[in-house]
Amino acid sequence: MAPEERDRLDAVGAAAGPNHVPISVRIGLPSRIVASFYAWARPYARRLLPLSVRHRFSGAARFFDRVGTPSVAAAFQARSVPLANLAPALPAERFDGPVLLVNNALAWGGVERQIVNTLNGLQNRLGGEQTGLLCLRLGADKNYDFYRSALTHYRGTLRNVITLDEAEAVLSKTVSPARLSEIEGGISWIPPGPREEVIRFLGDFLSLRPKVVHVWQDALSVSAGIAARIAGVPRIIVAGRNVAPVNFAYFHPYMEFGYRELAACAGVTMLNNSFAGAASYARWLDQSVDRFLVLRNGIDTAIIAQPSPEDVSGLRRRCGLPEDAPVVGSIFRFYEEKRPLLWIEVAALIAARRPEVHFAVFGTGPMQQEMLRLARRKGLTGRFHLPGTIGAPEQALALMDAFLLTSAFEGTPNVVLEAGLLGVPVVATEAGGIAETIEQGVTGFVSASATAVELAGQVLAYLDDEALRAAVRTAAPEFVLRRFGLDRMLDETVGLYGLSKVVRP
Repeated sequence: MAPEERDRLDAVGAAAGPNHVPISVRIGLPSRIVASFYAWARPYARRLLPLSVRHRFSGAARFFDRVGTPSVAAAFQARSVPLANLAPALPAERFDGPVLLVNNALAWGGVERQIVNTLNGLQNRLGGEQTGLLCLRLGADKNYDFYRSALTHYRGTLRNVITLDEAEAVLSKTVSPARLSEIEGGISWIPPGPREEVIRFLGDFLSLRPKVVHVWQDALSVSAGIAARIAGVPRIIVAGRNVAPVNFAYFHPYMEFGYRELAACAGVTMLNNSFAGAASYARWLDQSVDRFLVLRNGIDTAIIAQPSPEDVSGLRRRCGLPEDAPVVGSIFRFYEEKRPLLWIEVAALIAARRPEVHFAVFGTGPMQQEMLRLARRKGLTGRFHLPGTIGAPEQALALMDAFLLTSAFEGTPNVVLEAGLLGVPVVATEAGGIAETIEQGVTGFVSASATAVELAGQVLAYLDDEALRAAVRTAAPEFVLRRFGLDRMLDETVGLYGLSKVVRP
């Protein structure tokens, strides 16, 4: 946080006086204790516990959370006022500040890549218009800052949201006690952790007065989206970047009720990056699909460009890949929804037909050891490579003769677009928005059956036919640029924000 912002918040806190009673305390001391414990323990757990242990603990937490679903539903039904009926804390004309994007951090992932593309692109296009990114966990771990270096030349706000105490000070200065009580009644149903986030974002929004708030992923779409609506931000975008969260391990029951609250507010734009994702959310929330807008991803060709042969050869050596070996590869997080074990089953079938082929999957995640064990059982030792994450995905993709993705659930996977941009044929399962990223039979193949036999057969078809691969090298980049060009994405984003001044780079 900038020193001047810190000084201003200190002054607000002093003005609140000794009799100030924080809203989170008035909601209930036990909730405040639980939220404070979570806030204290979370960074230590993320730094000190191995990924596999953290995954098991999070799984246990999700179990108990789902067991408590009826109590969350009851608390939601008992709220004193629906979000749509809450009067904004400030009138819309008071929000003349920056365009704010909100996300958990800048970790390794496709969403974060799109955030970087958007922030850098808007900075070049919007003249004097101010932009910013508020996060929860920047600096908590090196993994959370993975893409921070991509914003080296970004001049806007880039920091974590203010603390709970700072937010309480802003609220006590800005909002009357009667309004605080009304807000309390509207958010008391939210569990302690996300409720703390609502308060923190609410305080920051009342301080910064953004004209636009664009939240990028499910958990924060709920907490920061609700906070923006309570504050009175005139233009609010909450974005799902995949199919509905109920399909994933990170899902918590409160998310459904939070999304329903937001969907009921006329001034909130519900966004997705694929038509398949929008339809999934619509079914989940019993909404018309027309309630959702689709804004497709944008690929930055200045970053994803064909690497030099020297860079590719160097990576090949570091990965232990023979210089002349065909490579089937992928880039994904090693989580259940990506079906990494199916990926290895497919690899084993390919290996049985083509013993010279090697396999390389770039990424990390809690299923890594399971993947290695299965690869050994399938006889892939020495031919199956897990090099870890990579900051230059174009180098990894340039290694590959075919790209294989076996996900059960997806939004719009950037890596499929990047493979297409580099002319690498893609074989993938029909999951979420994947079919929208491939021109069937032209740039790749999408399997509706998701069987290892069919997927392996399609990969082998590309490995066995140089002319087919050459056709993809021509067709795929044209398709990706036509449908997922960065200029098109930025133009649509500026329109979504209601900003008319566009300065071309």
